[in-house]
Amino acid sequence: MKIKVNRQSVCMADDMSDHIKVYQLKDNATYKTLFHILKKDKYFPNIAGHNSVWVLINHHYHCIFSYFTKTNHLSMGIVEQKLKNICQDSYDVYLQYYSSPKEWKKKIESMYEGDTYSLWRDGWLDEIKYCEYVMTL
Repeated sequence: MKIKVNRQSVCMADDMSDHIKVYQLKDNATYKTLFHILKKDKYFPNIAGHNSVWVLINHHYHCIFSYFTKTNHLSMGIVEQKLKNICQDSYDVYLQYYSSPKEWKKKIESMYEGDTYSLWRDGWLDEIKYCEYVMTL
């Protein structure tokens, strides 16, 4: 399968480059496979302070995975791991940039408008706790 990856620009100079990459992967590839390929390919830009968060999304999911650059931590956003099942009919994915774990935490909370029960039910409390942890480093 071919996966088309794009990412958000992080600064004006970064806007000058096309960030679209197409990767040929086996049909049983997981999002962890894609993450390791992106790391090996140095797809994630080097950002001052090294405390940003990249979130892989598509038109079905708000968070396939999140990657915390400061701790080099990959957080699983969904239970399903096979890209073929995640992508379903569109093999386009996008890496959304958050300048800090605090910004990512605010985004998560805004998706639920402060509804703590729904955050817990949908499994986001661990992600929020991890954001808080990284913010203390």
